[in-house]
Amino acid sequence: ITAKVKILVIIMACVMFSIFVSGCYLFPEEEKVLAPPLIEPPEITYNVTEVKRGTIEKKISGSGTFVSIEQENMFFKYRGGRIKEIYVKIGDKVKKGDLLAELDTGTLENEIQQQKIRLQQTRLRYTQMKESGADKYSLSIAAYDIELAKLQLKNLERELEEAKLYANIDGTVVYVDNRLGAGDYINAYSTLVRIADPTKLQLQYSGSNNSDFQVGMKVEVKIKNEVYEGEVVMTPANAPIDADESLKNVVRIEVPDLPEGVTMGQTAQFSITLDKRENVIVLPRNLVRTYMGRKYVQVLEDGLKKERDVEIGLETPTEVEIIKGLEEGESVIVN
Repeated sequence: ITAKVKILVIIMACVMFSIFVSGCYLFPEEEKVLAPPLIEPPEITYNVTEVKRGTIEKKISGSGTFVSIEQENMFFKYRGGRIKEIYVKIGDKVKKGDLLAELDTGTLENEIQQQKIRLQQTRLRYTQMKESGADKYSLSIAAYDIELAKLQLKNLERELEEAKLYANIDGTVVYVDNRLGAGDYINAYSTLVRIADPTKLQLQYSGSNNSDFQVGMKVEVKIKNEVYEGEVVMTPANAPIDADESLKNVVRIEVPDLPEGVTMGQTAQFSITLDKRENVIVLPRNLVRTYMGRKYVQVLEDGLKKERDVEIGLETPTEVEIIKGLEEGESVIVN
């Protein structure tokens, strides 16, 4: 290869290199990938309540009904039978000795009239024999006939009286067995009518928490926006063994100074303080969480949420007493 050829090759190589290099500028310049902006995490805020001291009371509150403490069940004691008529209805005022109902005695009244005639006959016979000079034995037999007729009449009259039901106290009819009417059969000792003395009233309450009541507890009773002091006088625990079934799950409250106008069936509100703690740490009940027997709260400590075990004391439906685990002034997270 001659020197001229070498020079020509070198020149052509330089030209080709320059064309290649200049051609790179014909392509669009690639965009630079920017780093993602740094996002500040939002600041977490909590709703908190300050731990404070206060008073917590455990109370029983409810509504009771005034009932008569003197009630009598009226029933036919000596015999059953078909009812002739019931003379009273619920709400009627009755006096002791008033006729309430009677049984159908069939021909008994007619038999009594016949027996009265027989008694008169025996008396006339005795008088006739005595006036005619009968011997003493005949007169004795005639006298016995009189006594026998008297006894038979007395038995018949007793049967008639036993078929009548009388009130044995003054009061108001509070129950009549409305399943029965004229012609229906009623057994002896089956209550037909109940009478209550409306002047002897107590407040009666029946609820699921009756075991919390004790005889002697003081009670606040609210009647027509006025508060009166009462006292628990009967609970299921001290109800008489032979008491009516309706009394075995009730509490009775005596209100000594009842205002005028209080009647049977009237309702009243009452409350009893079972326990009271003052100057203790009190929290809303819903802030205390429970998990597998563990009780804890969430507190805000140095800006961080932490769980804190607590021990509770007195509890009410809305509040709890904290006896261990929290100090006054700390912040408990609400949500």
